[in-house]
Amino acid sequence: METSKHRTQISLEDWQYEALLEMSKKTKKSLSGIIRDLIAEKLSRQAVRAEKDSLWGIIGLGAGDGSPVAREHDKFLYAKRKKK
Repeated sequence: METSKHRTQISLEDWQYEALLEMSKKTKKSLSGIIRDLIAEKLSRQAVRAEKDSLWGIIGLGAGDGSPVAREHDKFLYAKRKKK
């Protein structure tokens, strides 16, 4: 399935350009294809790293009854509790 692509322009340092040209010759892929692959690889590694972040573990810990606790937090924090 082909997705739409967006044309962009980047400036590379000489060593970066030479390294990409070498990769292009070895793999017989276009420079833009190599750059897309490198970007995809970098972004997927960052996504995996974010999922392993310990803070992701707390998402969904709190379950509520639908009351507007975030908007009316003072009411819930400081209101007198009803005796059961």
